[in-house]
Amino acid sequence: MIGNLSKVQERLSVYVAAPYKRFEANSGLSIEEQAVKQKVRQYWADESLSNIKKLQGLNLDLAGFDPTRTNNKQLREIGAVLAERGFIDEGLVDAMSSIDIEFDADGKEINSEREVNAYAFFEKELGALHGLMNRENDVAKDGLVELKTVISVVMALAEYANTPRERSLVNIRA
Repeated sequence: MIGNLSKVQERLSVYVAAPYKRFEANSGLSIEEQAVKQKVRQYWADESLSNIKKLQGLNLDLAGFDPTRTNNKQLREIGAVLAERGFIDEGLVDAMSSIDIEFDADGKEINSEREVNAYAFFEKELGALHGLMNRENDVAKDGLVELKTVISVVMALAEYANTPRERSLVNIRA
């Protein structure tokens, strides 16, 4: 499988839900890979699971993470950890870390450490995508699913960052 989709598939193997057609994407991947991408997007949209449950086992210190005061570099680093551990696929890492990104004349990313308000960016992008969807644009439909998934991930990370961690004692003598 391409990228980390096998890790995502393994992590979500216990998540059982009937696939919803609205999460399908025409990504050019194999049928199996598209099914994994569909499943991860459906997983993050599933309101029957709490955000904390979705990030169970992450064990990452996100103290101070604030989506209203973040930057692309921080989002890329967090996204890379999530992808490495199978929480999201690499396509979502790219979408998550390209919030309000700027490029120079040579196409090189600039200002990756500039503070951005992810929620304000999401609101602007949702408006643009809804406008395109009114014109029956299939790319916009796929983009909307991707953007909503990224919003769900970022909101879960914010909740995770603000939830006190339970300390557990481990008996190392046993």
